[in-house]
Amino acid sequence: MNQPSIPDSEEEPVIQTVTEPLQQFLKQAAQPSEPTSSKTQQPGSVLPFRPVNRQPLAILTVLDDGNRETGETIRIRDSKFTIGREKGDLTLPFDGDLSGHHAELRCQKHKGRFRWFLLDKKSTNGSFVRAVRASLSRQSELILGGRRYRFQLPAAGHDPGETDALQTQAYRAPTRTLLEQHVPRLSETGRDEKKGRSFSLAGEAFMGTDSDCQIIVDDDPCLNPKHARFYQDSTERWMVEDQKSLNGVWIRVKKFALDKQTEFQLGQQRFRFQPSSS
Repeated sequence: MNQPSIPDSEEEPVIQTVTEPLQQFLKQAAQPSEPTSSKTQQPGSVLPFRPVNRQPLAILTVLDDGNRETGETIRIRDSKFTIGREKGDLTLPFDGDLSGHHAELRCQKHKGRFRWFLLDKKSTNGSFVRAVRASLSRQSELILGGRRYRFQLPAAGHDPGETDALQTQAYRAPTRTLLEQHVPRLSETGRDEKKGRSFSLAGEAFMGTDSDCQIIVDDDPCLNPKHARFYQDSTERWMVEDQKSLNGVWIRVKKFALDKQTEFQLGQQRFRFQPSSS
């Protein structure tokens, strides 16, 4: 039975995951060498058998608390694997931040190639992927340290018509509120508006507990002294970059291609996904 296709999002984010440098090295190392005769072929050059007419065996690791390496290992042999608090192939009933049917891992064959995807199932608290670097859209949501933030681009400015341009107005100094309408902001979510922090991003900014950072959050024990960098690339697109922090930079996704080893978070639980068993 054919699996339903996965719809493309309107704007696919650019997300570089933490394992990409390693994957690039392995890809180069796996390039086929020059053909050799049967007499000179070394035993180590013979490739082990791998199935080509079915999806590869994927491995999901439910990471132990506070650990990026060890946890419960699950071998996924089906083309669909669901995760939730109340129902699914894996349930975590003790995690109140998980939705009943939170996310799905799905494998599909396209143009002769098997690809795995992480699909958020309209969960309340979202699905997050750990990244070294990621592009930021108008309402991107991030986990930095132990808190969540929303990146907000300024709204489109007022385009004065001919009548407005001809009217003379008395000069008024720009207020802080007016200035903030023209620069992006990083706002803490999940808290009362009066208690949640909000930061302006007028240019390149580092976030962390260090007093030298432009964005200082000195009461978050999960944040590094210099945790993340916000900047605009050569195309003026806003980016966030992890500064080799302990707890990482996580960005919310609706659909994400799991073409390489990837870490993701659902609710308070973190996972590592390997699309192939080797």
